[in-house]
Amino acid sequence: MDLTAPTSLSDVIADGALVQAGVDEAWRREFGQVTGVEFSGDEVRVHRRDQAAVDLPGRQVAVIRGGEWTWEPAWPGVPDIAELHGSHPADDQLVAAARTLHGNVPVLLAPSGELTRVIAVGFRPSPGPVRDSLIAGLVGMPEGVDVERSLLGFAATRGLGIRREGDAVSFSDGTALTLVDGRVTHVGGGLTLAQVRADARYLSFEHQLLLVGRFPDAIVQVNIGRGTALIADRVQATAVIIATITGDSWTWAWADPHLPPTAAANLRRFGLDQGIPELFRPSVPVDRARHLALEEVAKPVLGIWTHAVTRLNDTTSAVVLLDAPELHLPAPTEETVAATLQAPLDPALDRDRALAAYRSRRGITTG
Repeated sequence: MDLTAPTSLSDVIADGALVQAGVDEAWRREFGQVTGVEFSGDEVRVHRRDQAAVDLPGRQVAVIRGGEWTWEPAWPGVPDIAELHGSHPADDQLVAAARTLHGNVPVLLAPSGELTRVIAVGFRPSPGPVRDSLIAGLVGMPEGVDVERSLLGFAATRGLGIRREGDAVSFSDGTALTLVDGRVTHVGGGLTLAQVRADARYLSFEHQLLLVGRFPDAIVQVNIGRGTALIADRVQATAVIIATITGDSWTWAWADPHLPPTAAANLRRFGLDQGIPELFRPSVPVDRARHLALEEVAKPVLGIWTHAVTRLNDTTSAVVLLDAPELHLPAPTEETVAATLQAPLDPALDRDRALAAYRSRRGITTG
């Protein structure tokens, strides 16, 4: 896999996307929230909330006047791409491209009278471990970016070799990841999503059988503030909303600004530790979330094994995990085990692993 010269604005943006997200995380750790920017000569003064201002080297790369972005005269090496020269409507894509052209440093906007100066800031943090940097980059990478090209750009910036064989991508330092249909599905070094799904499948299914058997067609009413739910108007349960569904988007509860902090934040931490993007990216297309049974994935992480979907308002539903004594499984019997093992299993999952996980959790040593 070789990184070819960019031929479009989207190529330029992709080349820096993974690296820039990691730089942004380092910037936030070091400088916190920026409240103002001043620029003079070759120095930028960055004002920060609750901290002293800091002076850093800076270079003006463009100005914005009346919503129009005008690049500074091009220097040698700037690709012959129309959007990188002259004037264009200002937008975030031009900011991202300016960062790529200047070594992926932060780019800040410094208001000055009737115009705003666009400043590339000389902040170049020491790169961290490759796996950690990749995950940080994936966390902040915008949707729609060419992921394969971004991986090539990341490797070039880090001075790494990179190769691809089928869905497997490996870097010369030994870091590996899985790339399927243009999406990173796993960064090596932890459990895969498929493994977590297999581990959860049968125990989750048995809990759902119990819920339906004891409370057929039950309505679940959630009290968000108290973290509780009422099942079938008579059973009080602990409730953890793990996601909300609006339209065609599944949004993790930890990323939903309308929800209070809960144990659902542990899903994000688990995803970061294990290298599972579907758990640390804020949202997932709802069809994909359903295909991957993400509600089941959450169960072994949070230790709650029953779920329900309930309406919050006219446009949004909540996926909620429920815990109450009435939802705890009785000791296994031959009949309940046999019924549980009739659960459909995605062919992509390891049946032997799924069976072993279920038998272990249920204390079944035979069969």
